[in-house]
Amino acid sequence: MKGASPVFGQQAQTVARAAAPVDEASRFAPKEGWTAFAALAVMLATVGVALDDAVWAGHILGTRISQTSFLPMAGVLSVATGLLLAKSSLGVVRTHIVGAAVGAVYLLVALSAVVSQAPSLVDRLRALNESVSNFVNELVVLGIRSSETSVFLLTLGALLWAAGQFAAVAVFRRQRPLPAILIAAVPLLINVSLTVRDQYLHVVVFFAAALLLLVRLNLLEQVDAWRARAIGDGPTVSSAFLRSGATFIGLALVGSTFLAANTSSAPLGRVWNDLDEQLIELGYEVNRVMGGVTGQARGPSILFAPNQTIRELWESSDAIEFTALSSDPSPRGHRWRGAAYDSFDGRTWSYTEQRTTHVVEALADPLGPSAESLVAAEGRREVLVEVTPGDIGGHVFVSPDGPVQLDQRTEVQVHREDDGSPGGFITGRLPDGMVAGVPYTVRAMVRVTEGDGALTGNQLAAAGLVYPSWVERYTTIRENSVGPVAYERAETIVAGLDPEERDPYHIAKAMQDWLRESGGFRYTTDVRGLCVGRNLVDCFLEIKQGYCEYFASAMTMMLRTQGIPARYVLGYLPGRQGADGIWSVPRSAAHAWVEVYFPGYGWVEFDPTPGNEENLNQAPVLEPGAPVATPRPPGMPAPTPFFGPDIFVEPGFEPPRPVILPSSGGGGGGPDPILAVLGIVGVALALLLLGGVAYMRRMPRTEPELAYRGVARLAGRFGHGPRPTQTVYEFADGLGELVPRVRSELRVVATAKVEATYGARQLPTDALEALRRAYRRVRIGLVRLLWYRPRRRRGED
Repeated sequence: MKGASPVFGQQAQTVARAAAPVDEASRFAPKEGWTAFAALAVMLATVGVALDDAVWAGHILGTRISQTSFLPMAGVLSVATGLLLAKSSLGVVRTHIVGAAVGAVYLLVALSAVVSQAPSLVDRLRALNESVSNFVNELVVLGIRSSETSVFLLTLGALLWAAGQFAAVAVFRRQRPLPAILIAAVPLLINVSLTVRDQYLHVVVFFAAALLLLVRLNLLEQVDAWRARAIGDGPTVSSAFLRSGATFIGLALVGSTFLAANTSSAPLGRVWNDLDEQLIELGYEVNRVMGGVTGQARGPSILFAPNQTIRELWESSDAIEFTALSSDPSPRGHRWRGAAYDSFDGRTWSYTEQRTTHVVEALADPLGPSAESLVAAEGRREVLVEVTPGDIGGHVFVSPDGPVQLDQRTEVQVHREDDGSPGGFITGRLPDGMVAGVPYTVRAMVRVTEGDGALTGNQLAAAGLVYPSWVERYTTIRENSVGPVAYERAETIVAGLDPEERDPYHIAKAMQDWLRESGGFRYTTDVRGLCVGRNLVDCFLEIKQGYCEYFASAMTMMLRTQGIPARYVLGYLPGRQGADGIWSVPRSAAHAWVEVYFPGYGWVEFDPTPGNEENLNQAPVLEPGAPVATPRPPGMPAPTPFFGPDIFVEPGFEPPRPVILPSSGGGGGGPDPILAVLGIVGVALALLLLGGVAYMRRMPRTEPELAYRGVARLAGRFGHGPRPTQTVYEFADGLGELVPRVRSELRVVATAKVEATYGARQLPTDALEALRRAYRRVRIGLVRLLWYRPRRRRGED
């Protein structure tokens, strides 16, 4: 009896400690500790701050406060709600239903303050309801992309709340830190990949908190083992454990930051770049439906995305996008066209869906598949340019005016008309990739504006109004894209012209001069909060401040109100020429301008934006030239174009027949891009699942030692590896409590391990076969550790 007294004494001390009174503070403290709550709250708040920093939905009307400013608080409140519900007696389904209801109340109140500044909550909620109704009407009834941000903000807030709530339940009910970290990290990493904002600090803070959470939950498991065996002084050992973990986290962050700042190579860079492009392309398709997204995003090219939303803030830098060496000695340089847009919904320019992609081989005419190759070359001259990519994103090539030849294979997007005939040029890319420092050569036909053979104003004024049918899309005005201010201003400008000069050329020049010089407009890259919820073009014409995208959009749509075909073009200004004759084009040279179509001459540049002289932003100027006979009667009022037959097709002409790829934008007979992406993802997930099943069923070898080691490694990946103080049977029984379905199989693996290792027994064939079957079932069953709530271990309170 005396030999049993020490053990009895230890048990008595343990019971006494358990029965000791607990102070009120510790009574309501979560078992995982307030450190775990703080770490998780910081993680979700960081995700909210990162999303808000990207300013995806612009700013609240008349303020500098972003419309997503409610997200950080949503992240913190979702964690607090998840903690309370995780410690309640509610079941899993009821827990998430109650949490969703709490989140809905918060989001509705927060978003109502974003949509409306009304003094009462009832009025703000009524305004929110009206905003959602407008979104549904525009998307479902009118079939257009809505500019309402309410649904986008609701979706973003709901996703963040769900991530916080699920993460909190995983930590405080199931003690699973890894699923919580993954759930919270996915939106952060996607946001960091898409936004052009520098968010490295957000990533560091997030993963510092995540590491602290891992250390704290690991300490919880260790403390259970220490208590069960009465090892050491609990508080002292716990403090030392946390201090060591915090030191490790600090050293790891310092080391990773140093490596990120000083590494000389990026072997996985192309992999992540390709992933970014896929995310961006999927995001564009979602944005076409969702609406409300105005934040600036990186992607295949920051300028030449299929949907180009005009934002409230333009941020740039002097980073060199590309350099170019031209055969043209003119000090004026060239504008570098990248993409042309035809459709405007009031805030976003896009390519209409009816388009096709053509493969054009090296040295062939990139404009060959389009109707633009049929336009006469009068008033043009040839230049040869070597472009060397630098920091430019994606694979879209840039060229002066009209490219006629590239030394590489290209993919050219052109509009497709209802009858199947080709339309205007949209953009072109290098399918074999655009690599920094690797040049491509383009031969282009550029306008002659001086000397013999120069295009003159009188020539354009006399070009007439007989347009080819494919130009009609460039006069289209979508419903609600412009308001009465745009029509009024355009009509005032036309009325101010001499009746003899009310032709498309003089109207376009007058609008350019009014916006650029005489109208009192001011160039600024920051118009946050000035045009929220208002028609963008009309608002710009009233506040008279903005940057190139505002000026170019206003002029394009004002021309269309007068029936004049015009399109919105994105590219770069000439840049800066060095002493060696090489042009350096920085990011600050990114620019938007207007092109107007003239029968017989094609597209002619106009630029209504002032400023940016350092990159040679100059208004295109044409000499008046000799008088030219005009086909229209003198004194004709503002023109109304007649869309007759294509007058530029010569008899017997047959355009080349390039290879036609399925359209990435619809209308080309190809698969829907979202379905294609989902199909690829589905195949990848299926292959991953099959590989995972095969891996789970794989028996490394028949030896019991290796089987036990494989089970221990797999359990360790889910946070349930064997502790140093556990025996083989204790480890197997502990896992069996967590995953009862494979309790007997775990016992088989443990028994085989003990008999082979400690008993030095050679297992017979039938025992090895039973071990093989048990090993396979165990590896599949342990996957449940990620999702199933563990049963409480014996002795836990």
